[in-house]
Amino acid sequence: MPVADNPSCERSITLQRKGSSFLEEPVTNKMTERGEADISIGDNAASNGLDGHDDIANSKVRYAVSEMQGWRSHMEDKHMLNPTLSSSRQQAQLLKDHHLFAVFDGHGGDFASHFCGEHLVETLIQQKDWLSYLRLSDKAGVSRNTRRKSVTGLHLLKSALTSTFLQLDEKLVVAQRERRLNQLSQLESIVLSLGGDNQHDVFQKGTKDHNKIMNFDKIIPLSMPATVQLERSGSTGVVVLVTPHHFICANAGDSRAILSKRNEVLPLSFDHKPCNDIEVTRVEKDGGFVRVGRVDGDLAVSRSFGDFGYKNVSTDKSTSRSCEPQDHKVTVYPDIIVHSRDPGMDEFIVLACDGIWDRLTNKDCSDLVHTLIHHEGETDVGLICEEMIDTSLELDSRDNMTCMLAVFPAANMGKEDKMSIAPVGKPLQGVMKRRQSRERTWGNESTPAKRAQLRLEEHRKKYCEMRALQKAAAQNTQSKVEVRGRTVKLEKRRRSKTPESRRRSKTPLGGHKTPVGRRTPQSSAPVGLRIVQGNLKPVLAASGVTVAEMKHKAPNRSRSRSTTGAKTRHNKSLRV
Repeated sequence: MPVADNPSCERSITLQRKGSSFLEEPVTNKMTERGEADISIGDNAASNGLDGHDDIANSKVRYAVSEMQGWRSHMEDKHMLNPTLSSSRQQAQLLKDHHLFAVFDGHGGDFASHFCGEHLVETLIQQKDWLSYLRLSDKAGVSRNTRRKSVTGLHLLKSALTSTFLQLDEKLVVAQRERRLNQLSQLESIVLSLGGDNQHDVFQKGTKDHNKIMNFDKIIPLSMPATVQLERSGSTGVVVLVTPHHFICANAGDSRAILSKRNEVLPLSFDHKPCNDIEVTRVEKDGGFVRVGRVDGDLAVSRSFGDFGYKNVSTDKSTSRSCEPQDHKVTVYPDIIVHSRDPGMDEFIVLACDGIWDRLTNKDCSDLVHTLIHHEGETDVGLICEEMIDTSLELDSRDNMTCMLAVFPAANMGKEDKMSIAPVGKPLQGVMKRRQSRERTWGNESTPAKRAQLRLEEHRKKYCEMRALQKAAAQNTQSKVEVRGRTVKLEKRRRSKTPESRRRSKTPLGGHKTPVGRRTPQSSAPVGLRIVQGNLKPVLAASGVTVAEMKHKAPNRSRSRSTTGAKTRHNKSLRV
């Protein structure tokens, strides 16, 4: 018996949970991490314009990240918050003034995003260009910091990040193939336990169906149950490396990072959407297409880790296309943007997934952080991240949300109060004051989750009312209809008999006169073909014109339009 013909087998297989769907109520519990690290501005304060500002030159960077599952049924985001960038004590000493921040936003499952987060650092520190950067030493009286600041040092870091993205994707395809093999092994065991036959191509290595599965073919073999979801996840990724001299951002996908300086917001990355011109060109060149803003009408991003169904990763050289990874329909090749450090101006950087950026612009996000720090006196970086997530939820974001914030000394953020409870008599400030104000306005029982749920129910109610009214109007059998306990009176819309409408009703075949100078849109098909497609044979029979005659009366588009106001050769009602 084929695997797909055994319904009991399908019900028993739970090899991978399906892609993230939506819940009836959002999960608003947040996971927040905080930290701080010493920050170095370069060789000395004077060389960076900080003469007399030792508090800034020798201060700390404070950072935090907060994540929330939201409306999604699973949490598919992953982050890296300033991990150790060394494998030895000597390297740790060399890189103590380097900081790494990263956000990965998964889709179709959490395997890809978690794999990238867990293997990012180990892949980076193995790159030849990264090791070459570490070997930049004192030569001819030039300090190590000066050599790292040079074009050579910057080029090595950019090359190392690019190679990291590409090699991380190569590791991921191996890991996903192993996961698919494990899933097929589980499926085979279940089939045997149910008394089925395991002599199917999907279980036999080297067969066509088995190769399709291992090569991430979009066409699922017929012998596979439709309910079995094999590993196919992907993930966007944005990585920011902070050195004593530069902000270096590598991005693939629609996660985003920004840098806030005094009085301006600078983008550290730009979203890779399929509708962008450069992305459309690459997709079409590799044999794909973009429809409704999605690659092949399905994937909403044009660059990502994983998503190997859109990449040339086939092990069969006879069918694989020879192209570089950066030329795939969906590529992981990152765009890299570099900004020089300006210690007296650099305030903070924000990294977040599209669950935040779908509701907040770069300026909205920067203004919110500015307001909390400078006007409301917030000193907890973690609470600021949580407030950005709450703001996005209040604006009806329906995705997983991850927000990361790193605040630099130029932001002049006050010292964090280590006490978890404010002293008696001390007024609340910042995020806690906002939450207290919301509780008073909404009521103690009104939480962000409940408010989001009420808004969703209201949207559903309006949609149901609209559909009911449309259905009743289409039936046109009642003058009143009851919708959600309310009686709505239906009124027939009457057209006024204007002189223009009267003229239209008198023109042959329901046509109309075209005003002088107004161009009538035309179909690319001949008139006769348009008539047949429109099923207007009865109309032609009544007018005494045959289809054969109309086929010979195709319009001559090269002929200039008459300016005498004569009737057009074909009527609007004949165009399909």
